[in-house]
Amino acid sequence: MVLRRDPPPQPGLVRETFKHAAVYSGAGVLGRMISFFMLPFYAHILRDIGYGVIGMIDASLVLLASLFAYSFHTAVLRIYHEEPDPQRKPTVVTTGTVMVAGLVLALSLLAAVFSRPLSDLLLGTPRFWHLICLALGTFCLDMVGQTAQTILVIKRRSMAYSLIGIMRLIVGLGLNILLVVILRWDLLGFFLSGLIVALVSLVVSLALLVKACGTGFDREHMRRLLAYQMPLIPGSIATFCSRQIERVIVRFQIDLSSLGVLEMGYKFPSLIAVLVVGPFQRSWSTQRLEIADQPAAPERIGQVFTYFLYLCLFAGLLLAVNIRTVLWLLTPPEFWGAYSIARIQTLQTIVHGVGQHLTFGLIYAKRTKIMARLAMVTAAVKVAISYMLISHWGLHGAAWSSLIGAAIYTVWGFLLAQPCYRLRMEWRKIGLITGFAIVLFMAIDLLPHQTIAAWGAPLTNAATGWLEGLGDTWLGQWKDGKVLRLVGERGDLLFDLCARSLLVGVYLVIMPLVHVETHRRLRRKWAALRVRF
Repeated sequence: MVLRRDPPPQPGLVRETFKHAAVYSGAGVLGRMISFFMLPFYAHILRDIGYGVIGMIDASLVLLASLFAYSFHTAVLRIYHEEPDPQRKPTVVTTGTVMVAGLVLALSLLAAVFSRPLSDLLLGTPRFWHLICLALGTFCLDMVGQTAQTILVIKRRSMAYSLIGIMRLIVGLGLNILLVVILRWDLLGFFLSGLIVALVSLVVSLALLVKACGTGFDREHMRRLLAYQMPLIPGSIATFCSRQIERVIVRFQIDLSSLGVLEMGYKFPSLIAVLVVGPFQRSWSTQRLEIADQPAAPERIGQVFTYFLYLCLFAGLLLAVNIRTVLWLLTPPEFWGAYSIARIQTLQTIVHGVGQHLTFGLIYAKRTKIMARLAMVTAAVKVAISYMLISHWGLHGAAWSSLIGAAIYTVWGFLLAQPCYRLRMEWRKIGLITGFAIVLFMAIDLLPHQTIAAWGAPLTNAATGWLEGLGDTWLGQWKDGKVLRLVGERGDLLFDLCARSLLVGVYLVIMPLVHVETHRRLRRKWAALRVRF
């Protein structure tokens, strides 16, 4: 295959982006590993009804976020880099933090007053009003803390940002083990631990903000932030409808337990958002604004997008081929059917992450009104599609409507953004890595579990004998040996998980075609070999 000539490589830019993205992702990796450790406990204690309550409350909080604070950090980033006076730049972040604090506090208090009727409306009973109040407190603290942390993204203090995430993880894990698993406070323990974690994180984030920027407030910055953000509010509400409407329709058209199953299916694809899309976006969002006016910037941004897509597809492959086995391993039977929902949502997460890159032109040109209209129109289409598909296909219709909505937004947003800032995309490379990912997924997914289990039978039998030898140790006596028995009984599933993950490694073969420097070195070596022989 002949690829077009690559633009001059920018190793410093790419290396810097990936370095900070890797640090941002580090805390997420650790957090998700521990989340997987806790998942069997949550799934067996909270069951599908508990997950349904969590999903419905989360969807309601997204509506509050969309009223103002949704994506407010983007406004802070844009105005910060636009401010010509270095002495006034820090007050952009402090002003934005104060604005978010005042607005989300007012919204949260208003919602808390009506918590009983809200609980009755959303969850079918007023007895969950206290959970709504706890969730509102967590929401308020998190929104302010996230805005304060924008200064860490601007200054590229990725290590400090990740340390806050690790601190949240340690405190949250300890509280969840104590309140949910040991004391069995169930949903109350889950939401109470979230509130405490958000409070600790806010205190640390505000301390770092004050140390870096002081406590200034600038009315001119407030007006500029409002001018940027206000046109986005209708679009943000539309985005809420676009992303959450399927949860609402499932809750009222089917039942709360079905929403819990849908929530489990949506839980695993969020790994890609936490480990790839989120860290990459935090690192890249400020850098692309800094370089956007340079002559070679359109090629550089297009090149970085290719790397991003390759990482997303690799992570998506790992998740898609293993999700069924993971559900068999970790959850009770009522959640097992969520694997197909998780696969569709994995693709939706990737498409949504792609959209964040391809609509850069609208952010650069500050076309917030166009962004709002785009969100509103696509949301209206998404609502109609969701209602129709859920009515016919149930939970699978919810997942498909989410994917269709993300695809419409991404394609249309790219077409609107290109005239504002024309990106130079590497279409041949994009086609190659996407096509190879599809073929590899189909090949691995066609392998039945029984075949892989037969391949690993000698290994799993040997592991079972080794585990029996641990029966007299403290590990064998822990929980009356239940842990060792479960591992022995599910040895074939563990081997299936490892085997499919190794097969996904074949995708690494095409990495040299994606990475510019590696591709150039291989071409030089190939040319030298041809001359030599």
